[in-house]
Amino acid sequence: MDRKFIEKFGISLPRLGYGCMRFPTKDNKIDFENAKKLIHYAYDSGINYFDTAYNYHGGESEIFLGKVLTEFKRESYFLTSKLPVWKVKEEDDAEKLFNEQLKKCNTEYFDFYLLHSLNEKSIETVEKFNLYNFILKKKNEGKIKNIGFSFHDSNEVLQKFAAAHKWDFIQLQINYWDWKENDAKSLYETLESLNIPCFVMEPVRGGFLASFAPHAMKRFKDYHPNQSIASWALRWVASLPNVALILSGMSNMEQLQDNIDTFTDIKKITDGEQEVINLVIDDLRKIKPVPCTGCRYCMDCQFGVDIPDVFEIYNDYKKTENKDIALRSYFMFMTDKEQGGNCQKCGECVTKCPQQINIPEELEKIHKEMLSIKSEK
Repeated sequence: MDRKFIEKFGISLPRLGYGCMRFPTKDNKIDFENAKKLIHYAYDSGINYFDTAYNYHGGESEIFLGKVLTEFKRESYFLTSKLPVWKVKEEDDAEKLFNEQLKKCNTEYFDFYLLHSLNEKSIETVEKFNLYNFILKKKNEGKIKNIGFSFHDSNEVLQKFAAAHKWDFIQLQINYWDWKENDAKSLYETLESLNIPCFVMEPVRGGFLASFAPHAMKRFKDYHPNQSIASWALRWVASLPNVALILSGMSNMEQLQDNIDTFTDIKKITDGEQEVINLVIDDLRKIKPVPCTGCRYCMDCQFGVDIPDVFEIYNDYKKTENKDIALRSYFMFMTDKEQGGNCQKCGECVTKCPQQINIPEELEKIHKEMLSIKSEK
């Protein structure tokens, strides 16, 4: 496992960190034994950075790590969590939430701690309840070693907020699709100009850049027959000089082993490889998927719509163009209540979506398209 010395921290970090939002599950709970095997294998392979959050796996992720990581010496790994800004309604809430997280993670301190999923609206909450001063206080108390925030909004908002306080790092969604399609390039360059290390989330965009239309993936396979599709996305991000760490949520041993192979003596993307990536991006533009990463921050819908599943079914259809599978998945495996046609357009989900998707509009479009496909049969 390649490592990178980060001068600002005075420490060496693995190039790959373990994102703890997508563990294997069983009966809608973390599959403890299989997830534990993944953590042990990752740790033994040199991945000693673990990134969790209050809401991951419905609150289970922190508890799971609190049980498993105690099997290792505390100073031998880096533990990261995040303050759920949306749950702060009163002045004392941050203290209560932070102490709850320490207890769940079974730790006395966090190596890295973030204000979670900030945008222009949630920054108002940060300022209203002085949450920057709160995490700075915890840093001075030794309960946090490095402070930062994860971000989902425009570069204009990022520039203003990043420059307003002193940050050790900032976490951004960076990948070759978002680089120009969603202006991730400008966000990255802002951190570069402020000399703030960039930690990367969603390098394969929730799995979208690991599996897509066969004719587009064929470009990668023709160029590098023995390299996985996901490895292209990971290597692309790792080629950016100000990227300090890349997170990946690995759900099975195959993904974990492939990522370890990718980050062992990792190679920068060449000019020839970039040309292939540009062709793939052109292919993906024609597919026009819903830019959902499956984070499930939009859930639960008060009307019962299973928003992430609707988007997953639709995106799979756009990738494969298999109408039979799409119809079966949508009309047989989903109830009427769970389908996009049940959306009441309340808009609550839109306020929670890090990708800023117009969810009601997309649900209506998808439901109409599924009905249209059904009428053809």
